[in-house]
Amino acid sequence: MIAITVQGDKIVIDNLGALAASVPQVLKRGIKRIVRGVHREAYAWLSGAGSMASSVGSGGYPVPVRTGHLRRSLDFLDPGQTRTAGGKSWSTGELEGMVYDSAIYSIAIHEGRGSSAKFGPRAFITDGVKTFDSQTGLAKVLEEEMGKEMEKMQ
Repeated sequence: MIAITVQGDKIVIDNLGALAASVPQVLKRGIKRIVRGVHREAYAWLSGAGSMASSVGSGGYPVPVRTGHLRRSLDFLDPGQTRTAGGKSWSTGELEGMVYDSAIYSIAIHEGRGSSAKFGPRAFITDGVKTFDSQTGLAKVLEEEMGKEMEKMQ
């Protein structure tokens, strides 16, 4: 329990050690929420209308769904996880999260390179971060998790 007392002209805060000890777990919970939210938003940027026969072709944004492979290849890692897909491995540290796409052509679409250069960058992961931050707020998620932890200690 965190105790705050006023002693004359001093404010004394006791038991911050317990709060400090819980910070890594609080951050992990916040990172998980952020990663999953960014993944959800990036998925939406890969869910545009279109098909092989579409007049939009493969160049619209949100990225048109042609086969669904790019969307199926979008994934995430929570803190401390490792995953291998498509011949590549991804890992995160204890206080890191990651959203990635294992489709071999995902970087070309994301950065507008190679055969996708004519369409320009369609930065679905970057835009997923921006959308999540503008709608939910990256810092707000961490603040909420810290608030929940402080409530437990009162």
